[in-house]
Amino acid sequence: MSKAYGKVYLVGAGPGDAELITLKACRLISQADVILHDHLMPPELLDLAKPGAEVISVGKFAGQHTLPQDQMNHLIIEKAKEGKIVVRLKGGDPYIFGRGGEEAQRCYDEGIEFEVVPGISSAIAAGCYAGIPATHRDYTSSVAIVTGHRQQEQDLDIPKAGTVIFLMGVANLPQIIQALLEQGWAPETPIAAVERGACYDQRVVKGRLADFLDVAAKAQLRAPAVFIVGRVVELDDKLGWFARKPRIYLPGTHPRRYQHLGTIVHRPLINPVPISDYSQADQVLGRLAEFDWVLFTSTNGVKFFFERLHAIGLDSRALAGCKVAAIGQTTAARLREDGILVDLQPELEASEGLVAELARAGVKGARVLLVRPRTARNVITEGLAAEGAFVEPVIMYENIEVEGLDTDFNYIDWILFTSGSTVRAYVNRYGTTIPGTVKVYCLGRPTLDVATKLGIAAELLPS
Repeated sequence: MSKAYGKVYLVGAGPGDAELITLKACRLISQADVILHDHLMPPELLDLAKPGAEVISVGKFAGQHTLPQDQMNHLIIEKAKEGKIVVRLKGGDPYIFGRGGEEAQRCYDEGIEFEVVPGISSAIAAGCYAGIPATHRDYTSSVAIVTGHRQQEQDLDIPKAGTVIFLMGVANLPQIIQALLEQGWAPETPIAAVERGACYDQRVVKGRLADFLDVAAKAQLRAPAVFIVGRVVELDDKLGWFARKPRIYLPGTHPRRYQHLGTIVHRPLINPVPISDYSQADQVLGRLAEFDWVLFTSTNGVKFFFERLHAIGLDSRALAGCKVAAIGQTTAARLREDGILVDLQPELEASEGLVAELARAGVKGARVLLVRPRTARNVITEGLAAEGAFVEPVIMYENIEVEGLDTDFNYIDWILFTSGSTVRAYVNRYGTTIPGTVKVYCLGRPTLDVATKLGIAAELLPS
C-alpha cells in the first residue's frame, strides 16, 4: 500500500432512520475530504460533513445510476490517489448486495489502503420496523437473504430456509413468486412487502403467495421495498411497534428534544446563521462586567455568543461577575457545555416565564444583557423594563428561511411548531392548508398566537 495515497472507507449508512448509523461511520463522515453517496441513505447524514468536503452524489437507486459501477470505482481510486480521505457512503451494509466487495477488491488491486464499516442492512431493519422478526423460536430458526435483482435468463436461486428475505425485488416480483411456488412453497404462505423500511413513510403490504401479485398491484407497490416470506409475517399485528408511534413533522430545530413524542420527521424550514456585522456585538461583549444579568433564550443564542466571545479572545471567565438565566433545559445544558451553571431557569419555558421569574427575583435597577436573534418578540425587553431593569439587547444571529426537504404529508400525523418563525416559514412554503387528518400542535402560547393569527387551527402541545 502506497503511503502517498489517501485512504478509502466503505461505510454502511444503514436503512432509512439516520439514528441507526454507527458512531464510527459518523466520525469518518465528519473527517472525510470526499464523500461519494447514493440515494439509499438518510440525507441528513451529509450534514455531518466538514466544511469544504467534496460531496458527490453517485445516484444509485432502483433502475437508475448516475455513474456506472466501473466509473464509480475509478472515481474512488482517483480521489484516493490525490491523497484524500474518501468515504464511500452506501445505504444498508456495504457487503450485503452493496457491491462493496468489488470496490474493496479494486482498492486492493490499486495498492490503496481501505477499511469497511458495517451498516444495518434493510434486510433486517425493514422487518424490525414492520414488526416481523427474521427468526422466532416458535416459527423458524433459519433465514436466507436473497437479491431479487437478476440478469436476464438467470435462474433465481432460493435457499431452503424458514424465512426468506428478498432485496431489490420489486421489478422481478412475478418471477420471485413463481420461483417460490415452483420450489414447493405453499400458496397460503404469508408474504409482506416493506416499502421504504425504517423511514417515516414506511408502508407494509401483506398477502399470501397465491394472490400477492394482485395485492401489490392494487397497492401500487414501489421500490425500494423488502419482501419477507414465511410464517413470521403473521407476527406484525402484535409486534408492529413503529406503526403505533405518531409521525411528527418538525419544521424547526433541535429534533432530539421531541423524540419522546413519536417519530420525528425533521424538515427544518429555518436555519440560524451568523449576522453579517459583529462590530456592535463585539463592543458589548467587551464590557460584560457592566451587566448584572445575561439572558439566553435558546441554544442558538448560546452557540453564537460563545463563538463570538472566543473570536475576540475571551472565554467563559468574562461572565464571572454576571448572573445567568436561560429559557429551557436544553439551553441550560448547552451553557453547561461552556462551563456555565445557570442561576435562574423558569419552569415555564417561554419569555413570559423568564420575565415572571426575574420579577420575583427583583431586577429593579439591574443592568440586563439579552442575547437574541435579529427578529424576536419584545416580551422580555418590555417586561423587564416595566420592572425597572435596564435591558440592552445584543443580536448574535438571525434565522433565515430555507427550502427544506420534501415531505409526504400523507404519512404525517402531527405538525409541531416550536416558534413563531417556524409557523411563518411553513405558511410561506405550504400556505395555511393543513392536510387531511393531521393535527397541529404549538409549543407555548406565543407560538399558538402566531398560528391563530395566520389562520392555522392549532392547539397547545400537552404537557
